[in-house]
Amino acid sequence: MAVASEIAQRHEKKDERTAIRSIRAYSSGWAEQHEEHRYGSWKPRLWWALTSRSWVKLPISFFLIEHRDGPVLFDTGLDPAIASDPNYISQAIGRFLLRRIFRFHLSADDRLDKVLARDGVDAGDIRLAVISHLHFDHVGGIAQVPQASLLVSEREWAQLSEPHPEHEWILREHIERPDAQWQPFAFQPSDDPLFGDFDGIYDLAGDGSMVLLPTPGHTPGSLSMLIRQDGWAPILLVGDLTYEAGLLQQDRLPGTGDTDLLRQSFSKVRNLKDKIPGLVIVPSHDFAAGEVIARATAERRMPNSRSAPS
Repeated sequence: MAVASEIAQRHEKKDERTAIRSIRAYSSGWAEQHEEHRYGSWKPRLWWALTSRSWVKLPISFFLIEHRDGPVLFDTGLDPAIASDPNYISQAIGRFLLRRIFRFHLSADDRLDKVLARDGVDAGDIRLAVISHLHFDHVGGIAQVPQASLLVSEREWAQLSEPHPEHEWILREHIERPDAQWQPFAFQPSDDPLFGDFDGIYDLAGDGSMVLLPTPGHTPGSLSMLIRQDGWAPILLVGDLTYEAGLLQQDRLPGTGDTDLLRQSFSKVRNLKDKIPGLVIVPSHDFAAGEVIARATAERRMPNSRSAPS
């Protein structure tokens, strides 16, 4: 009995240390984008958008983090209605450009609630969603989680007060929904040298397991999420900062965004990777995202305890 009691106590202590129980990548369909869009180009954006004939596949992912306090989404994917409703974008110029920038391959089954349900997850149980940025392929599922708080950086949210945010593919009609519980937040200063390069942090759960970092460039208020759990490789979800992890390491910028801000954020993320042994970078539009996360969360102990808080 004493041995059984000791084993039970060890399991209980292990559970107390387990802030993150799982991380899963989900697909909300896929699309095609121009090669210049994904890998960058010297050509002006409007030029390649209208003239390019080179298309590459674009997976559209969102992520579910099972935290001990409840499930957390990182982004909400794409609304399949964008491919079936000709008036999904209200502005005529947006409808004109959309089909020249993206080719969508979606079905109704790619909607967030249906994707989660196939994995035994009820969208009604989601109470928190972190939005990396406000582009339509990252906020498309917010209608399926009306009960959830939607966290977005204050800088990103401020774009809705600027003239014509739709010109940057921020579609007000699908963001400012009456049932959407948006919560813009400000990054806070940190004295942790690990985050010295960043303009503040936001410790989502207060336990260091999910830390939001400002990584502007793709949009002015884009953010990333650092996920740390004892026994796993630390993971950095970077949204659309880059389309492939290897491109960030090569300092190869995509064809859209603010070039100066992108280079700064690229440098900060590379420096963070140098500071955190084994850091795994996961872009939202990388076909390898699910496989990379599965490898990172395989049971193993990392050499630096700073990167894996209890």
